[in-house]
Amino acid sequence: MADESRGPITWTLLALRFLVELALFFSPVVIARRAVDGLGGLALGVVVAVAVAVVWGLVLSPRRRVGAALGVRVAIEAALFLAAAAGLALTGLTAYAVALLVVEVVVVAWLWALGLPPGTDVDAS
Repeated sequence: MADESRGPITWTLLALRFLVELALFFSPVVIARRAVDGLGGLALGVVVAVAVAVVWGLVLSPRRRVGAALGVRVAIEAALFLAAAAGLALTGLTAYAVALLVVEVVVVAWLWALGLPPGTDVDAS
């Protein structure tokens, strides 16, 4: 990536992207806790959150271990975000679900337009 594209807007978008990813990882905990009473809901949420984080780390992160094609990565990422949004909406958090999807789509599209498609390692030269 050219150095001139690493301006403040790019870094702000990357920071937003990181926050959206954290929201994705935390959403299973919120969903399960709202759907299942007691400690079981919390435990279920943590297990699903760990699974989402593992998938992200293996297939979607810039330092991923599995070299999937861009189209596959985009499809997996979309499925994870759609599942999280559906779970949030089904547990009564529709505004959060919509916000999660809107911010994800806007940030990813903008970064992609700047030459940073999903899974790009910004530090790679």
